[in-house]
Amino acid sequence: MGIPPPIGALLQAMPHTPRCLVTDVDEPDLRVDRAGVHHFERVLRLEPGEPIELVDGHGGLARARWGRRGVLTQVVVAPRTAPPTAPFVLAVAPPRPSRLDWLVEKAAELGVSRLQLLKTQHSGRDVSTSRLEKLTRKAGEALMQCRRLHQMEIAPSASLEAVLNSWSGAAPWLASPGAATAPAVGSTTEPAPLLGLVGPEGGWHDDELSLAQDSGAVPVGLGSGVLRVETAALALAVIASLRDVPARR
Repeated sequence: MGIPPPIGALLQAMPHTPRCLVTDVDEPDLRVDRAGVHHFERVLRLEPGEPIELVDGHGGLARARWGRRGVLTQVVVAPRTAPPTAPFVLAVAPPRPSRLDWLVEKAAELGVSRLQLLKTQHSGRDVSTSRLEKLTRKAGEALMQCRRLHQMEIAPSASLEAVLNSWSGAAPWLASPGAATAPAVGSTTEPAPLLGLVGPEGGWHDDELSLAQDSGAVPVGLGSGVLRVETAALALAVIASLRDVPARR
């Protein structure tokens, strides 16, 4: 037997269908939380029977029809999507709060797998637990906007030494405006997990640069000017996103 037409329609791609973030699309009694109900009913003014999509940030996607007070009908759970095989981790000394908000939003849109906050000797900013929660919500909002299925993780502040000691992927990229080197992108081979390092506004301490060099970090040129932290971070993210683009011959 084939899939009934109403259900089959839900399985088709719906690029403009409203989305909502849930804990787990595989829950037996899948519901939309209070914030989602408000968004669908009060902001979007959905009528019962209109299609919606639910994602959990871990590769899960469900399609359903909207009902009153978050009760869903015709729920269809799509096969879960595996995470990227070559994630890009962006380790950044946090800029000022408003710029960090912007960085989180744009890094999530660009497909960064994890944003690792760094404690450095020339950066006095730390990020509280409540601030991390706010940033995580912002990453979730960006996930809805860019229609990805895997939410960017935001990791609490750690030292450069700790981050490098725990890294087991390819040689890290060290954002170095003015450097002559540029990474090779566009390859027919499978790219490896990659770590990008971006220092604070005051620059890296000499000891931190030595740590990076000892780890085999590759300086990546980002133009001749001195870039803001968030600009350099996103420049690295864009370059990293091109790694799986086939090279021209």
